[in-house]
Amino acid sequence: MDQADAPEASEVPPHVAAARARYHAGLPRTYRPWLHLAAPFACGAAVIAGCIACLEGPALSDMAVVPAMWIASIAVEWRFHRDLLHRRVPPLQLLYDKHTVSHHSLYVDGAMQIASARDFRAILFPWWALPALAAALGPPALLLGLVCGGDVGRLLMATGVLYVMVYEAMHLTYHLRPSHPLRRLPGVERLARHHALHHDPRRMQRENLGVTSRLWDRLRGTLAR
Repeated sequence: MDQADAPEASEVPPHVAAARARYHAGLPRTYRPWLHLAAPFACGAAVIAGCIACLEGPALSDMAVVPAMWIASIAVEWRFHRDLLHRRVPPLQLLYDKHTVSHHSLYVDGAMQIASARDFRAILFPWWALPALAAALGPPALLLGLVCGGDVGRLLMATGVLYVMVYEAMHLTYHLRPSHPLRRLPGVERLARHHALHHDPRRMQRENLGVTSRLWDRLRGTLAR
């Protein structure tokens, strides 16, 4: 991706252009965007492969943990987005500052497209977030494995890690140019528009809080009309 893919300067409001200029000026020279993108996915793929390799032959009833964990993850994503990314909650104020103050100042409805790969830093979680999540999922996966069988715990872990990888990929896709091949995948453009409406400053605190799905916004009455 290069500057030729960037939106025309006239499409970006002046205050957003100024925020982007400050952001680009503050980027560390050592930042490697493609490493930032690849490292969590490589880690996640390794965790999932390890879980699958260790399966002992799950029963059909064991597989129920996969959709259950996926739906639970949609709910957790919605609540995390609303309660921690859009509210300043001590001692996690950094999450609010990184998301509401920084991310939402750089991308607004009508000016969602990143200019180059160096903007990955403003879109993706920190490189350590997915390994940290995998570590956090370890105890509940182990406990569930002890109660319901090892395969259930392994499937829980694999599903949770896969969900975060899908989240990251989809969120980044929403910030690519509209003509990008990934934006043409079935359903992606509709979700990209859903996310763009969330980036309207008038809506961001209370509407379209789901990123991977509109399900929880429908259930909780936060779907933008």
